[in-house]
Amino acid sequence: MEEKSITIPIGYKVQDTYFTFPQQTMSDIVDALHNSNKVVLQLTEGVALEELNYKEKKFLQILKELCENNNWPLNKIHISLPNLIQDKSVWPSIEYGGGSILMDNDITQNIFLGLQAEHIKIEKDIQKTFGIFIHRSQWDRLLLSSHLYKKHKEITMQTFRKNLGDPSHMIEIGLDQLFWLLSCANKLGTKMIQQLCDFISSLPHNNGIEWQYTDQQATVDQKIIGWYNNIFLDIVCEKMVTGQTFFPTEKTARPLATKTPFLIMASPNYIKNLRRLGFKSFSQFWNENYDYQQGVQRIESIQNIIDELARLPIYELQAMHREMLPILEHNYKTYHSLTAKNISSTFL
Repeated sequence: MEEKSITIPIGYKVQDTYFTFPQQTMSDIVDALHNSNKVVLQLTEGVALEELNYKEKKFLQILKELCENNNWPLNKIHISLPNLIQDKSVWPSIEYGGGSILMDNDITQNIFLGLQAEHIKIEKDIQKTFGIFIHRSQWDRLLLSSHLYKKHKEITMQTFRKNLGDPSHMIEIGLDQLFWLLSCANKLGTKMIQQLCDFISSLPHNNGIEWQYTDQQATVDQKIIGWYNNIFLDIVCEKMVTGQTFFPTEKTARPLATKTPFLIMASPNYIKNLRRLGFKSFSQFWNENYDYQQGVQRIESIQNIIDELARLPIYELQAMHREMLPILEHNYKTYHSLTAKNISSTFL
């Protein structure tokens, strides 16, 4: 019998722990399984597969049950995705691929979308303590942004591109997941709900830009890069924040390429994995034990650091930045010398 293979390009239709279009995705998978010998699921987002859910059930468990109920071998389903540290024991047929950051040897042209040295003019003039630049909403971004808006609005440069007049923006804002996680952590109360309501009522935050809704402008527009000259600290909110995953994006690239210190909301050990690539972090200036945490606990630890730094006047932040310069220069040079070979030899 001739082997028939079908590739399902799931692409960007996953958000950390869930599918963007779950019913259609599952329908496509089941249909392909009944009509081919092999089904390739191709993801371009670096989720931790074992954390991915379909409704209230683990996605991999559903795939396993489908195979068992139809007497199919598990390796009938092959999964390709760009999570550099994916646990391959969770499914018998997994490879690094999909939206691979190793497709081009010039990482600054690929994963970091062209943030090359000649495109970045670094002239630090620190006017604000914090920067947090959000395009797509997610529960953690909503929680961090509302904290900064409530407590440190005057010393924060902030964007959050969700519009109260656009129903699709409100559906995708992430409140359901945030309420669930806060409730699980016993942190959901009247004050928190009021904090979130006040922030959402203030949307959108565009920082003076008339946005064109393109992915490229949302992430690396030269105006955004220019803002980094005026902030002391970038609060990075990576896309994947759950489980064993390392999937660096332009969000991490921006502070590296602009000699800006950072705090990172991401999956556990994200900063540890950056150090594996040769980057340095800021443990001598604040406690980075938050890197071993995830979820609400990680955000609370980041917020504690934010609240401590918020007490410092600009002249002290400027002095701290000068003290950090060896680290920032090292990260800048490491970033611009990063290649696919570096990443592959480190992780794969």
